[in-house]
Amino acid sequence: MSVQPSPEAVAESARSKSATPSGRLLLRMPPGLHGELARAAERDGTSLNGYITARLAEAVDRSPAGAPATAAEQPASRTIVWLLLANVVAVGLAGLAALAIVLVATLD
Repeated sequence: MSVQPSPEAVAESARSKSATPSGRLLLRMPPGLHGELARAAERDGTSLNGYITARLAEAVDRSPAGAPATAAEQPASRTIVWLLLANVVAVGLAGLAALAIVLVATLD
C-alpha cells in the first residue's frame, strides 16, 4: 500500500483548487541531489529555495518575476558600475592631457 495519493485523488484535488497557483510546492528528491543543490546554492551565495527557483526559471527560459539579484550577481553589478566609473575618469583625464598637449603645441 502506497502513502502517495492515487492519480485520481490528485486529479480531483487539482480540479477543486483555484486556478491561480499558490507558489508553494512540496518536492521530494534523492538526498544526494539535495546535498548537491545545497552546496551549489552556498557557492552561489543564495538560499536553496532561491537557487532552485532560479534554475527552474532558466529551465523554462525565463527569469524569476520580481526576484532580487542573487548574492553572486550583486558584486558583479557593483564591479561593472565601478569599472564604468573608472573608464569615465580615465577618458576625462586623457581628454585633459590631449587638451594640454594641444595648448602647449600652439603656444610654441
